[in-house]
Amino acid sequence: MNSFIDPGALADPRLARPQNPLRGADLPLLVSLDVLLEECNVTRAAARLHLSQPALSAQLSRLRLLFDDPLLVPAANGRGLVPSQFAVKLHQRLKPALATLSTAIRPDADEFLPESSARCFTIAATNAAAAMVMPALAGRLQALRNRDLKVVAVEPDFGKLAGQLERGEIDLCVSPACFLPPRLCVTDLLSMPHVMVQRRDHPRGTSPVTLHEYCQALDHVNVSREGGLHGYIDEQLYRQGHARHVAFAVRDICYVAALLQSSDLVCTLPSHLVPALHADLEMSPVLFPLGTYSLCMATDARSSDDAGILWLRAELESIALAAVGA
Repeated sequence: MNSFIDPGALADPRLARPQNPLRGADLPLLVSLDVLLEECNVTRAAARLHLSQPALSAQLSRLRLLFDDPLLVPAANGRGLVPSQFAVKLHQRLKPALATLSTAIRPDADEFLPESSARCFTIAATNAAAAMVMPALAGRLQALRNRDLKVVAVEPDFGKLAGQLERGEIDLCVSPACFLPPRLCVTDLLSMPHVMVQRRDHPRGTSPVTLHEYCQALDHVNVSREGGLHGYIDEQLYRQGHARHVAFAVRDICYVAALLQSSDLVCTLPSHLVPALHADLEMSPVLFPLGTYSLCMATDARSSDDAGILWLRAELESIALAAVGA
C-alpha cells in the first residue's frame, strides 16, 4: 500500500457525503478516477497524469467524499489495492462517458477528409498481420496524394493494448483474435487455412503433405512472437497426439523466405501471408486438420465517433475483401 494513503479512510467502509456531491470544478477529478481505477496504484496513476503522488492522494480523498465510498481498498491477499464493488460498477459507466466527451471536444471530431486532412494514424500490428495488410494500405494512401496523411506501424504490447487504445495512443490494432484483450470493438477481417511452404524443387516434391510426412520426415521452421521452438501449430498437433520436428525458430517472418530458399526446411503459414514473402516458394495443402488463421482489427469504443478511425477501418475492411477475392 502507498504510504501516503490514509489507512483510516481505507478502513472506513462508508464516508460522509457532502450536500453537493459533484460540482463543475470537480469534473477533472473523473479523469483522475478513471486512471486510478485502471492502475489500482497511486504511484503509476500519478505518473500517467503528470501529478505528484501527494496531489493525486488528495484527489483520491476528495473522490471518496464525493462518492461516499473508499473506491480503492486493500486486496484480499494484502498486495496492493483493488477497486471496491461500487467502483467497479462506476468505472463501467464512467469510461464510455469520458470517451464520448473526449471525442466531442476534438477539433476534427465531425470531419475527416482523407484527401486533405492532416493526421498520423498509429496502427499496432503483428508481423504477419502487417505483412498482409500494410502494403495495400500504403498503396491506397499514396493514391490519395495527401502528404499530410501518415501511418505509423508499431508492434503491439497486448498487456497494455486496451489502455493505449482508450487513451488514443494507438488508433487501431490488427492481430489474430486470440491475442486481443476483452472489451474491445473487434471486427473479423480475414479467415484463411494454413499451408506448408517450401523452396521450389524441394526433394519431397509438390504433393499435399500427409500427417505422417509432416511429423516424421520434415524439418520445420517455427515463427512465433516469442521465438521459441514450440508454437500454436505444435499445440494443435499435441492435442491430436502428434509432434513435429522444429529445427529452426524465428520471431519475424522476414527471415522465412531466405531460410527456406537455402535449405530443405519447410514452414507452415496462413495462406494469405505467402505472397507477402515475395519469394519463389511453393505451397502445399495439408491433409490433416489445422485450425484456420483468423485476422481481426480492434478499436476502442471511442472510435465509433471518430471519422478518421471509421475511414481507416473501412479501408482495412476493403483491403480484406480484395484479398479474399484475389
